[in-house]
Amino acid sequence: MQVMKVVGVCAEYAEAAERYFGPSRGAAWVSGFPPDVEMWRIAVIPEQVRILDFETRFPSALSR
Repeated sequence: MQVMKVVGVCAEYAEAAERYFGPSRGAAWVSGFPPDVEMWRIAVIPEQVRILDFETRFPSALSR
């Protein structure tokens, strides 16, 4: 896991605001923060990735 301090609005936060509020309201929401606002970006890096293939392991569950 990585934790990074970001000064200013994170790009991901601005994108989420536009997605949920719409382009104009999202931009207005983000512009309400001071330019030196501190945000934290948390990145979770998985140690393992597994795929559960329902078509191969459970074909009867898909045929209903």
